[in-house]
Amino acid sequence: MRAEPKDLDDLVKRLGSEAGLSHDEALLYLRLLRDGQLPASEAGKAATLLDRGMAIVSGDGKRVIPVHPRLGIANHYRTWREAMVKEINERRMRVDKLILELIPVYEAATDKSMGKGGG
Repeated sequence: MRAEPKDLDDLVKRLGSEAGLSHDEALLYLRLLRDGQLPASEAGKAATLLDRGMAIVSGDGKRVIPVHPRLGIANHYRTWREAMVKEINERRMRVDKLILELIPVYEAATDKSMGKGGG
């Protein structure tokens, strides 16, 4: 027996707002959960779900199957969190470089205003 969600539109919206899936990805994920599989010919459509650990290819390579939502959403969140941490760290390095470029500008102006700059 196939369980139907009470409010499909709400689930799609929440998969977008809370899990960061696009509308199409959310619909595909729900379809995958409801049907239990997709033919391998649709693996391209499910590439994002596969990359995020929300689905896997069956051992025989003929189907895409969902990962249990508890694990699938957790995998997706972990992947998202790692990407965010990486972006934060990279931005911090860029900011540190910017600071190093700005320090001489500040020090030159400070030296000049204190009469040390020979001006």
